Amino acid sequence: MALSPAEKQKRYRERRKAEDQASPDAIERELLIEVERCERGEMSDQERIALADKAADLAKDFLWRAHRLSRVAMKLRATEHQ
Repeated sequence: MALSPAEKQKRYRERRKAEDQASPDAIERELLIEVERCERGEMSDQERIALADKAADLAKDFLWRAHRLSRVAMKLRATEHQ
């Protein structure tokens, strides 16, 4: 059964929303909102420690991504000179 234009548009919006929520910038924004909660004293010690672990994991992932992109850039520059 074919989808109507409205159904296609709804699926497209849902897919875009899921992609936006999974972006590194969106994840960082959400994390910083939680940090603000922590700074206001709205978190228990367990929640604060879990948030710290989450921040450390995110930082590690960003670092790995930066290293991968750096290697790509170096490869591109190396092929430029050949």
